Amino acid sequence: MVGQHGESGLASARWRDELARVGALSGRERQVFDLIGAGHSNRGIADRLHVTERTVKAHVASILAKLGVESRLQAGLVAQVHQLMYEGTWPDEPRVTDT
Repeated sequence: MVGQHGESGLASARWRDELARVGALSGRERQVFDLIGAGHSNRGIADRLHVTERTVKAHVASILAKLGVESRLQAGLVAQVHQLMYEGTWPDEPRVTDT
């Protein structure tokens, strides 16, 4: 299979390095990462996790740095690919536990 940019292989080929870095995320960063992938805003994530938007922004900045991506959009795409490739189909609700 050849992607639109000429790469061969699965959809994960474009995000191989970023997907490999998902394991470096802390538990809370992983929750934020999953919620970004599900399309939640910083405010929505803050409300859901019972933290401030400032805290969410700090987690997002850390996620971008750890994954080596430039934008929240890219992080969301990596989250979606990760979910589809490694955790089966996208759940109705991202896994989030109160901590």
